Amino acid sequence: MKGLNLSKIHSLSKSPALFLQASSKQYSTQTSKLGVLHGKKTIITGASRGIGLSIAERFAAEGSSLVLVARNTTSLNKLLSSLPSGPTQGHEIVAGDVGSEDFWTSNFRGRKDVDILVNAAGVTFVSPFLRMGGEKMEAVLRTNLMGTMFGCGAVGRGMLGRRDGCIVNVASLLGMKGGRGSAAYVASKAGVIGFTRALAAELGEKGTRVNVIVPGYIETDMTAAMTPEARSDALDAIPLKRFGEASDIADAAVFLATNKYANNCVLNLDGGLSAV
Repeated sequence: MKGLNLSKIHSLSKSPALFLQASSKQYSTQTSKLGVLHGKKTIITGASRGIGLSIAERFAAEGSSLVLVARNTTSLNKLLSSLPSGPTQGHEIVAGDVGSEDFWTSNFRGRKDVDILVNAAGVTFVSPFLRMGGEKMEAVLRTNLMGTMFGCGAVGRGMLGRRDGCIVNVASLLGMKGGRGSAAYVASKAGVIGFTRALAAELGEKGTRVNVIVPGYIETDMTAAMTPEARSDALDAIPLKRFGEASDIADAAVFLATNKYANNCVLNLDGGLSAV
């Protein structure tokens, strides 16, 4: 063993690990700077407010180029001007009614550049079922359920052509638990959950993942309209004793968009309310 430099051997034996550690750290830093959605094109419905707005802001921060969809052009332009953009990240707006099949076919059928679709548009009318007319029922079902189905149909075709893509639908805990005064809304969101599961089986084997987020009470315009008594009762029922933030849903959307094994996930974000 004469002349054998043990310290040198020890140093060399550590070098690969050190090199891999340094390389991993460098890759992590580069990914962090670019964002986990860098280079991805995402359509987000309901993007002008609430959960859809928060998802749009988070996805843009993660480097995705966005197609922002809502009814109000003014609100969309305001959001557009606030989002980060650059040479490899551009955004566009499309105003219209997601509950119209013509809207989807005229604007999105045939597009093959969309990597992610987030269906976050939603409306509701609080009313006892027997007092709710057919017009309001249809409006809720068309936006919440049919709009989601139309969007998946139009955009999903392009995803299948590349055997890739991800769809994230946004439902509601009411779609699983029910609730007074919101029968049409409950029916629409229960439909979104069931539809997501069926589509995950159909499209998953072709490379497109489909998942659904099931929020509980989230600080949005809808919960802001609650009476003080109703809000207090809801807070008492939630184990975490608070409403969620729209950013919590945006976090979940990023997870589902980036986790390549996530398919048919029904992701509850309700502070534990579904457990009681």
